[in-house]
Amino acid sequence: MHLIITLTVCILVSFLFYELAKKLNISTTIGLIVAGILIGSSSLKDIILGPNTGFVLGLGDFALIVLMFIAGMEISWSEFCREEKEASIISVFAAIVPFLAGFLIFLMIGFSFPTAMAVGICMSITAEATKAKELLELKKMKTRVGSLLMGAGIIDDISGMFLFVALCYWFNGLLIMKAPLLFAGVILAFFVGIGVHKVIGRHTHKVHILEKTMMRFVVPFFFISMGFHFSFHSLTLNISLIVMILMIATLGKIIGVFLTKPLLNLSWKQLYLIGWGMNSRGAVELSIAFIAYMIGLIDNIIYSGLVIMTLVTTLIFPFVIRKMIKNNPRIMN
Repeated sequence: MHLIITLTVCILVSFLFYELAKKLNISTTIGLIVAGILIGSSSLKDIILGPNTGFVLGLGDFALIVLMFIAGMEISWSEFCREEKEASIISVFAAIVPFLAGFLIFLMIGFSFPTAMAVGICMSITAEATKAKELLELKKMKTRVGSLLMGAGIIDDISGMFLFVALCYWFNGLLIMKAPLLFAGVILAFFVGIGVHKVIGRHTHKVHILEKTMMRFVVPFFFISMGFHFSFHSLTLNISLIVMILMIATLGKIIGVFLTKPLLNLSWKQLYLIGWGMNSRGAVELSIAFIAYMIGLIDNIIYSGLVIMTLVTTLIFPFVIRKMIKNNPRIMN
């Protein structure tokens, strides 16, 4: 299929599911994820993407950076710094608990040290882009909980990425460049967005047009790249292992956030919401899992489990945050 046709089909399918989600009064993030899974499914990706697969996945990486830039524009520097201490506390506990749980459990059931380390690191990662999309849509980015989610996620990912690069170099003598470069672009874009907010302003006409254009024509490719890595066949490989990965990752994040209660002036409900927000994974975690699989740190079954864990936790967060805001409109403040 010609590149222009491929891109057009991708945008149209994403737009249709985006609008369908709005009609059903559910998160448009869910609609975009479903569209990504559909386009990236084994029966359609060869037809729609074909020889343009590499280009579309590259657009997915660029879309991740764009989405983080847009998220950064929603946050002022003073707001980000004000929540820095609390965000750091949340990030430490939300990363350490699932990391240790994943590492120790996989070590105890017989997997090698590097495999257990790789699994633990993947479980410790948090997705910024999917959270940002939902917070932007709900207009909750500037709230206290919104700022904590973004700040804690940034710190969380920095530590996870450095640990993964060290693991790759230690056991393979390889300095894997794609994931660190992508991650560096994501972090830089977020802080550039904050700078644009401070210097130019968030609500100027040109900035508004740029954001709207990017959200319609670029951001959908991030969700397509997520869907591309999902395979329904992987659900049948080792169901018990996949369920275990999902349980460890999910409970690890929520328990980790709950452990911060004595240190933070937040309610249990707010911590529960933050726990689900920190649970949301995305492209960075998928990139790390894919690289770990390619260099032999994890096998196909573990990789499939990590992909499913990423998609499930990403899908759940929009439902949780919308329901909790509906039941308690002031929970984000």
